[in-house]
Amino acid sequence: MIYLQSAEFFESEEFLFYIAPYTINSNEIIEQHSHEFFELVYVIEGSGSHIYQEKIFTINAGDVFIIEPEKIHGFEVGNYENLKVYNLLFQPKFLKQEIESLSHLESFLSFFYVEPFLRETVHFKDHLILTYYQQSEMMILLQKIAQEYKHKENGYQILIKTRMLELFILLSRYYENTSTQKIIIDCEYKEIIDQICKFITYHYNRPLTLEQLSKLSGLSKSNFTSKFKEIAGHTFIEYRNEIRINEAKNMLAHTNEKIIFIASEVGFEDISHFNRTFKEYTNMSPSKYRNWFRSKS
Repeated sequence: MIYLQSAEFFESEEFLFYIAPYTINSNEIIEQHSHEFFELVYVIEGSGSHIYQEKIFTINAGDVFIIEPEKIHGFEVGNYENLKVYNLLFQPKFLKQEIESLSHLESFLSFFYVEPFLRETVHFKDHLILTYYQQSEMMILLQKIAQEYKHKENGYQILIKTRMLELFILLSRYYENTSTQKIIIDCEYKEIIDQICKFITYHYNRPLTLEQLSKLSGLSKSNFTSKFKEIAGHTFIEYRNEIRINEAKNMLAHTNEKIIFIASEVGFEDISHFNRTFKEYTNMSPSKYRNWFRSKS
């Protein structure tokens, strides 16, 4: 399996970003691979197949999607077809502030985190296909970003980040307004909740809401709440907080990071809320836990 690393694409550790148009020709196969960075793909023209986590999806002009780090994927193009795409590669820390500023927008969370999750399970279908006007808007913005990246004039790094923020906002709006609906197919409640638990485990530090997860599951809020408690053995908040506190314990034990930083990293915006929750799960404060753990070593 091919594994692509950041050093193969990014110009420096300080600017972990890359953009370029790419054409996959008739009968060409891009072997399945994974990478340690995010990839945003926009299909400019043509059609082909995207193999993602052992599932095959047909893609066409106007399709846009995120591929998360470590996910296995590839592309295939059939006879008499070409597939032209824009590839944007970036590390999360390159856009850390920009992504954090958008994390309270449900539409951004849905496009950036939920949509990739939906593609991994056969029980859900969800897809963002841009309208003709949206495609034109998207192309203008991508071309501006690509030109800045190519010519590297004074201030290009700041301008690229600014335009990437604009790109994410546009995509979030497109995703929020799409008429495509999430569909659950022949899926038992346990399978739904198991998938939701996996999603929470992977994105425990994100500001996910009960409303968002109930929509993702296709269940009403009350039905989701009761089924989640029945199957997972905890409420959604309890389940997520346990994961957050376990990660905080690990960071307290094995790093010298400040407690306020650890609280933020595991998803708590308010340090007082973090301290209360931590004590609820461990019967001690974060600082006391750190001292206790290190006294044992």
